[in-house]
Amino acid sequence: MDRGHRRRSLTPPFPWSRYLYDRPNHFCGRVHVHLSRLSLSEFRNYQQLELTLGRGLFLFYGDNAQGKTNLLEAAALLATASSFHAGSDREVVNWYAPDHIARVTGDVKRRSDDIEIEVVIFDPTPPLTATDASSSQHPLELPANTPRKRLKLNTLPKKTMDIIGQMKVVLFAPTDLHIVDGSPDERRRFLDRALCQVQPRYCQALVRYRKIVTQRSALLKRVRDLQEDPVMLDYLDEQLTTLANLVIYERQRMIAALNEYAPDFQKAISGGHEQLQIVYRPSFKVDAAWSLPEAPEHYREQLRAARKKEIMQGVCLLGPHRDDLEFQVNDVNMLTYGSRGQQRTTALSTKLAELAFMRASTGDEPVLLLDDVFSELDSTRREYLLRQVLQHEQVLLTATDLTGFPPEMLEQAHTYHVVDGHIQLLSPST
Repeated sequence: MDRGHRRRSLTPPFPWSRYLYDRPNHFCGRVHVHLSRLSLSEFRNYQQLELTLGRGLFLFYGDNAQGKTNLLEAAALLATASSFHAGSDREVVNWYAPDHIARVTGDVKRRSDDIEIEVVIFDPTPPLTATDASSSQHPLELPANTPRKRLKLNTLPKKTMDIIGQMKVVLFAPTDLHIVDGSPDERRRFLDRALCQVQPRYCQALVRYRKIVTQRSALLKRVRDLQEDPVMLDYLDEQLTTLANLVIYERQRMIAALNEYAPDFQKAISGGHEQLQIVYRPSFKVDAAWSLPEAPEHYREQLRAARKKEIMQGVCLLGPHRDDLEFQVNDVNMLTYGSRGQQRTTALSTKLAELAFMRASTGDEPVLLLDDVFSELDSTRREYLLRQVLQHEQVLLTATDLTGFPPEMLEQAHTYHVVDGHIQLLSPST
């Protein structure tokens, strides 16, 4: 493969380079957490990859569809046991993997210990190409009870709950704008990804809550069709209220924390002109005066009042699966009335607040993942984000080219050129 286009030339004058490196080395200081090794086997377009990492900035650049985002996806997979980029786990398995298995392994250095995390994903029915269809090769056949994903921590089999949060990540991506201008589901997913990494009991409650919602919706349909007695809903309602209360409580705590950080970021980026407030909008009435033990009873009463309507529609109408966030800048709802610039600033401020929240909640530095975000930002926002990034312990960053990055930053970075699932180190940091 021709790799002659490696871009070594840097663009000139950077008006914002004066902001860089206000101390001799931004990566000095106590190491909290960093990914020291990333190993991929048949993951996306990587057949095999062994990548040594460490503290500091790692910059992966190349044309689109070469595999840059796949590296960040693999790193995030180790932290959350799920892909931020795939609709289902099987999508990450290389189409041409001979055994239809993808494997991601990472070594993580932490304050108290070093760990190894491994995620193995099986695809028993990979898509067939025209060539495959005429061959004698058949899809991999697995027993019906074989898990499609296997997780290990220090070589020992583990459950998903045991893996999530062992290493923490915060992802910045162009799609972050959807936190502000997208659907409520996008905003709930934003909360859930962060909370599951920092609060194991939240993750457990969320999984159980979703299962109960699915069961209850099915029961509502059967009650509507006169196949079940409505009294059968009482048992599920009891479980639902307990789990919903915990989910809402933790979400509200996170929103309160975000509101401690996000307004300062918004002010700084906007030159002091914008005041940001993030408001949690539950699908049912919540009073701040209610204590944690009191809230379930209020939720239970509202469920009883909504039961007839829920039976008619055959769905759960109340609960954290219907909740939303509202972003207000100077008391204006950004979803409805915000300009594109205001929405981008709000999304950036919120993600920076998420980073601060996770750091404050755990005492650990999350691994920072930035997927081609600088190309989506104007110079002011790019400047500000860059200053924040350069103070972080470990950053994995992707870009289509090196244009726009200050020479001082590139001198400090480990720069890799990515071409069709292969990477080459161009400039190791000194």
